[in-house]
Amino acid sequence: MRKFGALLLALLFALPMPPALAASKKEPKLVLMMLAAGETAQIEQQADTWESGHPDIATVSDGGLVSALAEGYTLILGRNAKGEVAVRCEVQVGEKPVPEEVLPVIEQAIAAWAAADNAAFPKYNLYTQWFNPAAKNGFGWCGAFVGYYFDEAGIEMNPEYRAKSAPPLEDGSLFAVRQASQTKLYEGFQSRNRLSHIPRPGYYIIYGRGGSTPYTHVGLVTAAEYLGEGVYALETVEGNLNARIRRYRYLYDSLAERKDRNISAIPAEQQTQPELFMYKYVDNFYINVFGQTWY
Repeated sequence: MRKFGALLLALLFALPMPPALAASKKEPKLVLMMLAAGETAQIEQQADTWESGHPDIATVSDGGLVSALAEGYTLILGRNAKGEVAVRCEVQVGEKPVPEEVLPVIEQAIAAWAAADNAAFPKYNLYTQWFNPAAKNGFGWCGAFVGYYFDEAGIEMNPEYRAKSAPPLEDGSLFAVRQASQTKLYEGFQSRNRLSHIPRPGYYIIYGRGGSTPYTHVGLVTAAEYLGEGVYALETVEGNLNARIRRYRYLYDSLAERKDRNISAIPAEQQTQPELFMYKYVDNFYINVFGQTWY
């Protein structure tokens, strides 16, 4: 058995639970695991019972020992004696390929960045028209920028998925929400239990800002390289930053002791493509959570 080290951590900023899982007044402890098939890891937090949402991907013993079986993602929940969720453990096994349907979303969003050539967009533009043609005065279009390309790729975007009565999703199925508001996008992913702290290409990023709302800005993950110890090198494309489309490359620490400081610059010697990426991210922004469009 391999004891899980830095990647098994109870975070101070626990992920809010969807209504179906939020049985306790106290937020559950959040644990993240990155494993390869065949590996095992012990959840250090205590619970009376354990359950895996996808036992074909990873199982969990009565004592909290996780066994990774196949590539994919699963959520493991630990409940206390009252049946309340006390531990939420996200497990990523291997590197399952990005679905072919999602690849055009990434490609077209990057192509839009190249075509824009750092030009500022007017308030009434392609993305605001897509979401609300009547909004002649425009609105914050970061969410509409990402949503537009999911719509173009033909991925179903049902606005009713924000409703508590929305139909359940098939495991790992493609998912997006036809919304532009950062808060409503968050609610849409939350309502279907599609929020995660583990990034994958094609996921929505929901940013917060220090001293402000935890739903400040939305972007698209275009690449995610796991570097170990909870740290990822992320590449993103994002709309409506200074009215422009921008690409970024930075480090995301999923296990940061302070969530509001989980973004940092990659080493200077690795900042080799200034024609493609901006390497310094927006001051006071942090990654709140990712919206899973697939897993």
